[in-house]
Amino acid sequence: MSPTELAKLEHSFASDPSSDAYKPLAEAYLDLGRFMEAMVVCKKGVKAHPTAADPRLLLARVYAAQNKDKKALEEVMGALQVQPEDKAALRMAGVLQIKGGEAEVGRGNLLKAYQADPGDPETVTLLQQYKVEIPRPAAPVPVLAPVAAPPPAAAEAPAAATVPVTAPPAATQPAATPVGRINAPSQQAARTARTSDDSAPRRPRVVVEEVEDDDDEPSPRRQGGSKGKGSKMLSLVLLILIPLFAGGYGFYSAQAKKRGRELKKNLDVATEQLKHDSFASYKKACEAADLALEVDPDSTAAHGYLAYAYAIRWGEHGGGDDARRQAEEHLAAAQKGKELSSHLIAAQALIKTYSGDGKGALASLETQVKELNDQNKASSLLYLTLGLIQMNAGDLERARDSLERAQALAPDDPRVYAGLGAVYRRLGQDNTAWKNYDFALRYEKDHPESLLGRSLLMLEQDEPNYAVASRDIKKLLEAEPPPSPRQLAAAQLARSLLIARVALAMPTLKPDMQQKMTEATGVPADPAKAKQEVTKAEETGFALDKQNPELNLIKGRRLLAEGNFDAAAEEIRKAIRVDGSRAQFHVELAKALMGKPGGEKEASEALVTALKTMGESPKLVVMLGNAYRRQNKLDDALAQYQRAVKDPKAKNPEARLAMGAIYRERSEWDKAKEQLEKASQEFFGQPDRVANALTELGRVYQGKGDTAKADETYQRALQADENYSPVYYFYASLLSKDAKQSGKVKTLAQEYVRREPKGEFLADAQRLAGN
Repeated sequence: MSPTELAKLEHSFASDPSSDAYKPLAEAYLDLGRFMEAMVVCKKGVKAHPTAADPRLLLARVYAAQNKDKKALEEVMGALQVQPEDKAALRMAGVLQIKGGEAEVGRGNLLKAYQADPGDPETVTLLQQYKVEIPRPAAPVPVLAPVAAPPPAAAEAPAAATVPVTAPPAATQPAATPVGRINAPSQQAARTARTSDDSAPRRPRVVVEEVEDDDDEPSPRRQGGSKGKGSKMLSLVLLILIPLFAGGYGFYSAQAKKRGRELKKNLDVATEQLKHDSFASYKKACEAADLALEVDPDSTAAHGYLAYAYAIRWGEHGGGDDARRQAEEHLAAAQKGKELSSHLIAAQALIKTYSGDGKGALASLETQVKELNDQNKASSLLYLTLGLIQMNAGDLERARDSLERAQALAPDDPRVYAGLGAVYRRLGQDNTAWKNYDFALRYEKDHPESLLGRSLLMLEQDEPNYAVASRDIKKLLEAEPPPSPRQLAAAQLARSLLIARVALAMPTLKPDMQQKMTEATGVPADPAKAKQEVTKAEETGFALDKQNPELNLIKGRRLLAEGNFDAAAEEIRKAIRVDGSRAQFHVELAKALMGKPGGEKEASEALVTALKTMGESPKLVVMLGNAYRRQNKLDDALAQYQRAVKDPKAKNPEARLAMGAIYRERSEWDKAKEQLEKASQEFFGQPDRVANALTELGRVYQGKGDTAKADETYQRALQADENYSPVYYFYASLLSKDAKQSGKVKTLAQEYVRREPKGEFLADAQRLAGN
């Protein structure tokens, strides 16, 4: 599909997301291997067409294409709930169940698909493939011959004698019964009746047992009048008490129902407010849950909501000691109940994390999530919480997986998309991060965390769109109701970073463009005034939230942008002193230290200290390997990369890519090939990183002298991501050995020069391009 055709589909879907336009767009994304986009579009299709099987089946295909058969089966079963006879759903369910070890159930569903449409060739093929015997049609029921007429003697017998009837006692005999006719038959007629009864269906006998009075037991009539009077008194009491009891029970029942409705109403309000994920909405959620507790002081759900909301108000919004106390008190109250509450479990993990025990919170929550998942009780909230804690611990690959699972379970939760935006931003996948922030803002207009994340992401680019960043920051600062003091403080620091970066760019702009930049961003063209505004914004931010280490981190980035590496490193150290459990802070410190000449040694020392403090963090281990590599300590670097992939179940493509590059430099071709092939597979869904790994793999084949495999691998890299610039240079260098390829060499080299005017291989690329 051409980009123009894809753009048309995207426009059609964006114009009316509730239409059937989701289907061709999702199928196009699926064909292109853009699974994240396909999943998002399918989930919107599910939401817009809840009674249709097609969107769920399409989503199942997306999961199946990624070898996520369990998720695929969940969606197929959801499709069967809305359309139980859908042959495509039955067919797909059958195949997935057979692959998953449920052979009997799977074959049963394939047979159901066949019964729904016996002429469907795809179903018949699958039945043959999985050796499922097609049921043969039932044999026709034989037609019985008519019964022969009875002999004349029997035919002449009186009709009444053909069925034996036992007369009831005379006292109960109905007046209309022809008694004489029943008792009149002769012995011959009776025998005839008994003979015919052998072939006629026998009616069951009705036995009525009569209970006679026991002479030994005095009857009420025989007893004296005293007992009769007692019975009358009892009856009178009962006549009085029964209506009173019924009325009291009715009143109690009505009150109980009223309390139940009131409790549910308040909990529903709290649930809805929690979804908005804003400072104001968490306040409203707490108010609604408090009202629920007035109805039922022992409600586990209400205490769980309050513990969760106050934990976020404390840990994410700077609510202080009061919010922490409330969170801990409601957590203790909720734990007294016996109900299972996902908010209670999430609150427990968050409180542990914000108290500094992120490792303990992570271990406990992982166990609980697995147990619930095994019971088919997967919770989007718990996967979300797990992903956020994993991200803060530096385990970005697992954090992404957890957050994607949360997103599959709750496709309209802005907090999940904001979390995905943050994790992809830290993974360096800026385009995917931006898309996730965008999705969060579609589901929750002006979602504070997404506005903040998107503005900071934009300001981290080499050539930011300053107008977009300024717009997002302005929305945050002027929002009504306002964000939390912590979010406002972060917005002020983001504003200071914006001003600093615009001030650095101003001298490179023409006077008319400087004026347009000032109008778009509000940043003065005068450097002195811009510096004053930077100082003012930072002072305002720190005054709003003195203990937020994120502010030190943003200030450190501002100093890095200005080239002040030492001051940047010191600012990030301040963040670490406030919260040393955040892996991201150590990563940023290492970046700052490696940014200055000779800073690699200090960076490696900082990372070693961080790992001793925090324990294993895959991101930090890879960073340490990179620091050693920068110091040319390749054996030490390899040891760290191997440490990062020692867990067979863990994915760490960054470590494998780095190892592959070192092995290539050492001409250890087989080891390099093994690591780079694994890296290209583990970078699944990250086109730029796949292209990077394949380019390195192409260089391996080129180094071995296998020109054909190198050519093929470079082409695969271009197919993975045509925007990955280095592949153009290396492909051109490979083909330059063949005089027949001079035209292609020139085109590839020119493309590299166009894309990388300051690139590492610029001089040689210009030579190949004929410049």
